[in-house]
Amino acid sequence: MDPEQFLEQLKNNADPRRQRSLEIIHEICREQHERGSKDFSIATIGRLSEQRGGPKTQPIRNKAGEPFRALIAAWANHTGGHTKKQAKPSENPVYAVLEKIQDPAVRAVMGTVLAENRKLKGQLNLLKGQQEVLIDMRPTAPSAPSSTVEILPASSGLTESEIDALARAVSPELFAAEGWTPQANGRMLNHKGRTLYKPGYITAIRKILGKRAPPEPATDRQQSVKT
Repeated sequence: MDPEQFLEQLKNNADPRRQRSLEIIHEICREQHERGSKDFSIATIGRLSEQRGGPKTQPIRNKAGEPFRALIAAWANHTGGHTKKQAKPSENPVYAVLEKIQDPAVRAVMGTVLAENRKLKGQLNLLKGQQEVLIDMRPTAPSAPSSTVEILPASSGLTESEIDALARAVSPELFAAEGWTPQANGRMLNHKGRTLYKPGYITAIRKILGKRAPPEPATDRQQSVKT
């Protein structure tokens, strides 16, 4: 049946408010047809209707929304559209076939196989992009270790100014100027005997500096003798 005629039939048995809602739905469906869209799903029509003050998606789905659904279906039949959201086709035809597997277990296994296949293809393409690949075929001596680990000093990534700043932070000159007292366990005390830095502060900086560190502070016992 022509949607225009069907609209008039629906309006005959509706109150003014329902008539206005039917007209909004009808107008939205007409515009969908004019723009060449085949989407007459309740979700789409309900969203557009809500923007114009018409019925929302959920009221259209409810039992009382049957006239709205009937009008939408009439437009879909008249224009060759569809009343349900169409799933977007997969970009990869292989995965489109995967989606048709009904058994969840089989689908999961095949999905894992396909994912691994895609990973291997990516690695292969990466190797193909390399203009030159060097393969070391030299034999390794049996007694030689399989791998060598080089231990770099902690200060290898520091600049000269950063190293000098750390050295200054644990220098006897700074301690004397500020009235600080370093402890053998790396703790720092101020002139009132309160802890400035917890144990390990001084020793940690000295380990970072390595050979460039200033002399170790006197032990607590040696300091008490001097005082």
